[in-house]
Formats: sequence, structure tokens, C-alpha cells
Amino acid sequence: MEKASCNIIRDVLPLYHDQVCSEDTVKMVEEHLQECSSCKQELERIQDNITAPEDISENRKDSHVIRTISASWKRLRIRSFIKGGVIGALVISLLVLSYFGLFEWHIMSVPTDRVEINEVSELPDGKMVYFAEINDGYSLNRIKYHMDREGNFYITPLRPVIKQEADKHLPGLEKGYDFIDMEEQELVRGKEIATINYGTPKDHIMIWEKGMDLPDASEEIQNMFNF
Repeated sequence: MEKASCNIIRDVLPLYHDQVCSEDTVKMVEEHLQECSSCKQELERIQDNITAPEDISENRKDSHVIRTISASWKRLRIRSFIKGGVIGALVISLLVLSYFGLFEWHIMSVPTDRVEINEVSELPDGKMVYFAEINDGYSLNRIKYHMDREGNFYITPLRPVIKQEADKHLPGLEKGYDFIDMEEQELVRGKEIATINYGTPKDHIMIWEKGMDLPDASEEIQNMFNF
């Protein structure tokens, strides 16, 4: 068989690479490649050109996977940041509420075994006056007044959960005189007062009840409440 020229071999190399040529052509090409390095290099170039797109496709797939992972990571970071912010705000709110609940909200009543009521008397204008002293050493800054359906009037001293020591130089409501304008209270509440009590419905000291006569307040006390 006459040897084929390089031009002929190079024309059929793509067919040889794709394995779509006849057996005779395959034999001819392989015999030529054994002796011709130039055509062998051309075959290698054809192989590289054909496999390169596959590599590029794989690279594109890898790049897409990396971008997908990066986007998921960014979304996860954003969610974590938002979640952390919400949790932080809740923690701060809880701390603020805890502080006010423990130190500022006056919700705890004072037990009457710590209370002494003295000098209950009546002012010239009909107001009842009394001296109350809470002797547990803690301050008092709020007193609540309320009356139930039966006309029982309650004077309730209230404190926060965390108590503060009383200031000896500047006392609050824990020790001192106070008065009740029964006529005004009955007018505002639309009900006649049956009893006046210091404390809560479950734990109280009765100061006055209907029909009880009160002594006149001393001149010193009258001067104290001379508005």
C-alpha cells in the first residue's frame, strides 16, 4: 500500500479520533503516526481541543456550586445576625423589665406585724388623722387607697420586691402622720365608709369603724394639718 501524505492523514485525523472511519483507514493512520511526529502532535491537539470544553463545563459546574455555597453562607450569616439582634433585644428588654420589676414596681404589701398605728384622732374639719410607723428599717414611697363593695376602706403600703433601707435623715412614708378625708372619699366613691384599715383585705389593722368616736386631735397635730 502506498504511504499516505501528511495532508491526507491530517484530513482524516478527526474521523480517526471519533472512531468513525474504516479499518483500512485506521491501519493507515496508525502506521503513519508511528513514523510522523508532526501528525501525532496534530492528533494530540485535536484531543485537547475536544476535551477542553468538557473541562470548562466541569469548571463552570464547580464555579456554580461555589457561588451557591457562598450565597447560602451569606444568607445564613444574615439570618444569624438578625436572630442575634432579636435575641439581644429580648435579653435587654428582659433585663430592663427585671430591674423595674425588682426595684421600681411597688407591688409588695408590708406585713402588719411590722406596722404600728397610734394617735388616731379627729381634726376640727372632720378628717381622721393617725400616726403610722413601719419598724422594719426599710423605706416606703407608695401608699394605695381602695375600698371594697362592703365599704371597707384600705390604706395599703406597697414596696418593690427589692427593698431599700430607710433614710434616717430624709424619711419617706414609713413613719409619720397621715389623714383620711372620709367625707370626700365617700363622695368620690359613691359609697359610705364602714371601716378604715391599714394593710390588705387579708392582713390589716382596723383603724376605725362606723360608730366609733374619735378623740380630738392635739393642738400640735392640728397645726401640722392646718392647710
